[in-house]
Amino acid sequence: MQNKIWTLMAAAGLGLLSACASLQGGSGLNLTMPGTVPANPAVAATWYNPPAEFPGICITQFKDGSLRFDGGFAFLNPGRWSYDAATAELRFELKPWPQLAKAHANTGLHQQLLRVEADKNALVYRVKAETKSIGLGGFIFYRDMACPGKSGKAAS
Repeated sequence: MQNKIWTLMAAAGLGLLSACASLQGGSGLNLTMPGTVPANPAVAATWYNPPAEFPGICITQFKDGSLRFDGGFAFLNPGRWSYDAATAELRFELKPWPQLAKAHANTGLHQQLLRVEADKNALVYRVKAETKSIGLGGFIFYRDMACPGKSGKAAS
């Protein structure tokens, strides 16, 4: 009986290690971004759409894998993100939005957008160290621009 318990515990431990490896690079996925390192140690990257006909909109990628929209698109919160360094793919997994696929149907209109995975509520972008911007919902978001007035704390 004790051998079965140890076997189950070992299997569970290996499962956890596999999950951690896939998040931290075992399959290329990780929670770091290429390029500029933000000053805030909790933040992996920021993307900002400066105010024009609408107020500024900020996307903050936190190092814990959470993703937050401020100033617009708050209905997509909470979100998650990951980056696959092997394919240079940045994935945003968003709160379900029935219009996601329709709003992003023409990937050519959204900078760096590779594909929409509507069944997973995900947008997948090609992002490398030199990538300056991405497009989301018809707006252009510029990389590494500070988001004014935000504390940089992950949403609870």
